[in-house]
Amino acid sequence: MLGVLSGCGSQGIGADWKRIRPGVAAIDFELPQLDGPPVKLSDYRGRVVIMEFWATWCGPCQFSLPSLEVSYKRYRDRGVAVLLINEGESPEAARKWAGKRFTAPILLDQDQAVGARYHVRGIPRLFIVDQQGNLVYVHEGYGGGLERNLALILNELLAAATAAADG
Repeated sequence: MLGVLSGCGSQGIGADWKRIRPGVAAIDFELPQLDGPPVKLSDYRGRVVIMEFWATWCGPCQFSLPSLEVSYKRYRDRGVAVLLINEGESPEAARKWAGKRFTAPILLDQDQAVGARYHVRGIPRLFIVDQQGNLVYVHEGYGGGLERNLALILNELLAAATAAADG
């Protein structure tokens, strides 16, 4: 089954997704949350974490963030977290744009220091961190199919964790 998932095309993960093999340790950070306490990436160890860097002025982000919210609602009870990391904007701008549409945490990287540590040069830029805290996928831009690709990746990572726990 993993062979099918590693390919591209209609049956596998899109060719625009970069798999990082072997995974590399994700750089820990702490950022203020738009409406809540500060969040540290390391607090999510043991879960799969999807992090997307975005901004309100970014057209493609306006399409990717709702898809990430759908994935968050679908997978949050299965060990998946989604962090929506706003790049370089005020809390007021992020709050006005987001409204009440998102239940996934919105984090504020106002000085873009975390984005710089992750070499974010264009947005949206998405990273997937596995349960051990390793970066395993990177994706830039939005071309559609985000929910489908995330489902394939998340199901793969969650199945691997289940198999490891059972083995």
